[in-house]
Amino acid sequence: MERQIRQAALTIFLGFLVLSGGVAFWQVVRAEALMERGGNPRVAELSARDPRGAIYSADGALLASSERDEKGRRRRVYHERSLAHTIGYLSLRYGVSGLEERYNSELSGGESGNSLSRLKHDLLRDAPPGNDLVLTIDARVQQAAARALGARPGAVVALDPRTGAVLAIVSAPGFDAAALDEEGAALLKDPASPLINRAIQGQYAPGSVFKTVTAAAALETGEYKPESRFRCPSGLAVQGFVIACAGVPQGVRDYDFAHAYAWSVNVNFAEIGLKLAAERLISQARRFGFEERIPFDLPVAVSRLLQSGTSFNDVLLATTAFGQGELSATPLQMALVAAAVASDGAVMQPYLVQEVRDPAGGVIRQQQPQRWRQVIRPETAATLRAFMVTAVREGFGGAAALPGVQIGGKTGTAEAAPGEPPHSWFTGIAPAEQPRVVVAVVVENAGQGSAVAAPIAAAVMQAALAR
Repeated sequence: MERQIRQAALTIFLGFLVLSGGVAFWQVVRAEALMERGGNPRVAELSARDPRGAIYSADGALLASSERDEKGRRRRVYHERSLAHTIGYLSLRYGVSGLEERYNSELSGGESGNSLSRLKHDLLRDAPPGNDLVLTIDARVQQAAARALGARPGAVVALDPRTGAVLAIVSAPGFDAAALDEEGAALLKDPASPLINRAIQGQYAPGSVFKTVTAAAALETGEYKPESRFRCPSGLAVQGFVIACAGVPQGVRDYDFAHAYAWSVNVNFAEIGLKLAAERLISQARRFGFEERIPFDLPVAVSRLLQSGTSFNDVLLATTAFGQGELSATPLQMALVAAAVASDGAVMQPYLVQEVRDPAGGVIRQQQPQRWRQVIRPETAATLRAFMVTAVREGFGGAAALPGVQIGGKTGTAEAAPGEPPHSWFTGIAPAEQPRVVVAVVVENAGQGSAVAAPIAAAVMQAALAR
């Protein structure tokens, strides 16, 4: 009997140790990790009690703040609805997302002050004030992008190619982050998927905006020159698949590379893809960032050249070269393609958070522009800038033109699901001679890129150049 009692006591004691160890592990060792998890509603609960930092735009506009309600509880207030996907939300039901999640430790005061002041707050069991974030977003450019896109499903990304700073990022349809507890169930059921950040998670066939990648691959080999000549035959048959000739003005028999690009001649780019072969096209696309995670403040979906388990044949290679095939790209990815052209072939790492400041306004941490990689030679980038200028001046990108400014751009009209209108695309740089802004626009099932996406890009570039 005594042995059984000792065994029972030992079992209870060991169980107590296991439970105590588990509690200590999750409440001490892993406490911070739990607080950073997006599905943890505890973050929102604590924000109602503790002082949380504010979020500002680069030009000083207040984007998110905490205010007390009639019961004295703090509630999160969002002042720019078009940034709901990017700034994110704090919800007692749905947890935390976006920059609110990514920078929760800074905003909640977990990194406020020095180690001595944090120890003082721990001992006194009061919460330190949260730090503030200053974003790279320019409120005027953001609002211009939101107005231009409107309620049409799609996305706009604008960034400074010299630094990688994101000036505007819009995803539509949007939602009210402050009302998520009440509206979340309906938003989750909405077939328009308003909670998806299309700018960095939406994956679309890029259509002809991908021709910039194909043209870069062709010029990088040295086998194609700006003066290379092209023709538009009645059609190109690839293993029984016929690619029609379209876009060339009537009466024109042959033309140079810039006009093949400006007139977006699918046949010519299919021929280029077949001549380059898959390895060269894949290699160039990967240098632009396809098939890898783009370093960014928020998770970015990987842009793909092929679906899983597929390999290139001639038909797939030809159609990929002019932007169809099995391609899928995020708007941020296509903005970085334009950024490489704008900045002599170098791509700066894109970023959203410019500074972390303490409650007194002192700068705790500042993001410095970082070079991500060299994608193409400076000579290739200069040639492609000239191609993009021709595309706006003489091709389908005319709706993106601005008075007194030389604009470069590329339209895209990407086939989507069978029976549905194509997606409308535009990527642009301005001013073309010394670019200060690049823009990528996609509007879902909206038709021609020249008619829909290009005017949106023009409005965004105009706002960015007025900064």
